[in-house]
Amino acid sequence: MIDSDKLDSFFDSSRSLDYDYSGARRKSIDWRRLFKIVLPCIAAALLGLMVVMPNIKKSVDLSENITMPKKGEMEKLHMEQTVFNTIDSKNRVNKIVADSVDETEAGSQIYKIVNPKAVIPTDNGHTDITSDVGYFNQNNNVLKLEQNVKAVVDKDTVITTDKANYDFKHEKGWGKYPVYAKGSWGDMQAEAFSYDKIAQILVLKGSNRITTDKGVLTAKKETRVYRAENKSVAVGEAVITQNDSKLYAEEIVGWFSSSSKKELERAEAYRNVRVETPKEIITGNEAYYDALQGKIDMYGYTRKQCRRGSLVKVRQGKNDLSACQVTAYVSGNERKELQKVTAEGDVMVQTPTEKISGEKGIYEPNIGKITMNGGRQPVVINKDDKVLRAQKVVAHLDKQRNLQYAEAFGDVEVVTPKGSARGDRGVYNPQEDKVELFENVRLEQNGNFITGAYAVTDLATSISRIKGDESTNGRIRGTFYKKRK
Repeated sequence: MIDSDKLDSFFDSSRSLDYDYSGARRKSIDWRRLFKIVLPCIAAALLGLMVVMPNIKKSVDLSENITMPKKGEMEKLHMEQTVFNTIDSKNRVNKIVADSVDETEAGSQIYKIVNPKAVIPTDNGHTDITSDVGYFNQNNNVLKLEQNVKAVVDKDTVITTDKANYDFKHEKGWGKYPVYAKGSWGDMQAEAFSYDKIAQILVLKGSNRITTDKGVLTAKKETRVYRAENKSVAVGEAVITQNDSKLYAEEIVGWFSSSSKKELERAEAYRNVRVETPKEIITGNEAYYDALQGKIDMYGYTRKQCRRGSLVKVRQGKNDLSACQVTAYVSGNERKELQKVTAEGDVMVQTPTEKISGEKGIYEPNIGKITMNGGRQPVVINKDDKVLRAQKVVAHLDKQRNLQYAEAFGDVEVVTPKGSARGDRGVYNPQEDKVELFENVRLEQNGNFITGAYAVTDLATSISRIKGDESTNGRIRGTFYKKRK
């Protein structure tokens, strides 16, 4: 056995090194002394190699690349096949897997990641994010992705872009580069984007476009997609295009079905609203579209208030219709065609030569018919300085949308510069510029009057002719007053 106390005595100066030993005894002591001196040096060298080896790549030629380490270089973190885990607001684990991780600066806790793959849980599944390169900031839990960034959201939407960021702490993502997406909402593209995982809101920023089987939605400022509410809000010169029909507005809000097809069920449009079909143009300030009923309610000012000068206008060919409120009914799944228009409040139809005004109106473009009703005020047809008034007027248009003739009912009155004519009903013929009156006809001029069953007034000359019928035995009656001096 070795006496450690005696061996240590050579190192603590209690025994002299020149102590006289001879033969094998002296050789044994020299070997032990050498072992105790060299052993700590060997241990230190091995420890250094253990620290350095993980950072040495196999392809590096050590004979040519060995240099003295820089200050702080030994403190940088390097890992292979690494997994990062973070916890979201619902205690779900967000996982990041990478081929390799290198700290950018010693102690910075900012890591360059090669081939990062992130799995982020959602309420409907999970989002898988991949890219060629990433940078993870452990100080604020923000992951920056670069080159071939791809996100698969709940297996139904694929998003691609060049650069993107994701904040694990606030559960939000964003990117300032063009982004493209394809999924249940259609094909989407925008100049930039942001995504709030908690609220499930995707924002397409800048000029953007969403294309579906049913149409195209574009906007110049942004479009917000509320996935949980099946809703979208497009702002800035927004346009919905469906085949050959378009809806324009500064803001369009749409609600979609909960099915995988996400079909538009209803929409609201605000400010500078315009609907264009192949045959009509409708303009207003607010519009409400019910896709299930094929109905558009449009208002000149707001739904609750009407202002003169702020009216809905419908243009078809050479004719214009204006009112406080217009309801347009459309039909057809593919080709949207205007079937009927109802109008209320300060309703007016303007033809190239006539102006028809009333309180309520119905326009049926398929049969070329406009029905105008009065209320507290009668329906009025104006042509130059001639006027026709009635409780109801039905105007008929030809194939070129020109006024062919108009029927008047209830307290019909024709006023010209030379006099007036009244009857129970009448027919206005713009081609001949004449008005025919029927039943209980009465002509008046300068206080004199004539009654009969039928009269014709020539609007060009202001001359009226009257006659009787069987009920009056063909006779007419009149009363004339002598003109007083």
